[in-house]
Amino acid sequence: MPTSEKKTARLRALFDSPETTIMPFGTLPIHAQMAERAGFPAFEVSGGMSSWWVGGVADVGWLTMTEVVQHCKTIAESVDIPIFCDADTGYGSAVNTRRTVLEFIRAGVAGIHIEDQEEPKKAGGQAGIKLVSDAEAIGRLRAAVDARDELDEDFVIVARTDGYGAEGGSLDEAIRRGVLYKQETGVDVIFYEGLRSWEEVRIALKETPGPAYAIASRHAGPTPPIAQLSEWGQAIQIAPFILPGVLDVWRLLLKLREAGELTPIDEYNSAAFKLLGQDDYVGFGDVFVKPGYDDVRRWEELYYPPEKQRDYVNTIHD
Repeated sequence: MPTSEKKTARLRALFDSPETTIMPFGTLPIHAQMAERAGFPAFEVSGGMSSWWVGGVADVGWLTMTEVVQHCKTIAESVDIPIFCDADTGYGSAVNTRRTVLEFIRAGVAGIHIEDQEEPKKAGGQAGIKLVSDAEAIGRLRAAVDARDELDEDFVIVARTDGYGAEGGSLDEAIRRGVLYKQETGVDVIFYEGLRSWEEVRIALKETPGPAYAIASRHAGPTPPIAQLSEWGQAIQIAPFILPGVLDVWRLLLKLREAGELTPIDEYNSAAFKLLGQDDYVGFGDVFVKPGYDDVRRWEELYYPPEKQRDYVNTIHD
């Protein structure tokens, strides 16, 4: 629902809330549009999935800052809810990080997280992660905060630490870095990457001045109830809901290959179109787009001279 309140202020309020916010986690405009239509208050753009889905490359910092910002700008413009984005390491030195923050703000993004890895960075949960020194991480984050304050003090800066899974890492090291970054840099939120148990999440959140949150790996098991996470102080809980968009599509493609005919596609589409008129029906996704077909038709009627008006009635098409 459109509102006059800035997107940055709305995202900040979600992180400051005492209740854990469920934040859908994906990578395309249609994913953000789905999250908005389903009623979620914000959406996070995954850096890893953007590398895979948009760039077709591994999540190793291959995409440049300008490529990522442009992609996130497209997503931010497609919805009215705030967009929170993965900004890797800030894409270089502290000086580069300043520009990164300014570019994300100008793109209409509401907040980003910046990690303390060395270049070339690795995806969360990957082996071979190395961290920069405390001093370099602090400089990187201070540069981000200064840039934030120049353009929009409500823009959310999240400091991510990979201190848990990096070379020589541990829960204690992650917490040490999280607390240090909060005390020394002026960032808004601390983010712990890849903890392997929910008990470790609870401990990290307890030891960290809020707001803070952690992403637990799949090894941690089922996610605790939101009420429990809120009690622990988990600011947000990401919801990576787009796995069916890879796994189920791949399975259908394998069925098509095995059949050697279009039967699996025809059967799937027939079942989908039977939902026409129901909330479950979204076609190929065009129901989410902004502007939509109705918007274009309204603008044509408003701005075109009579001889340029389209005939939407006397046609065989829907």
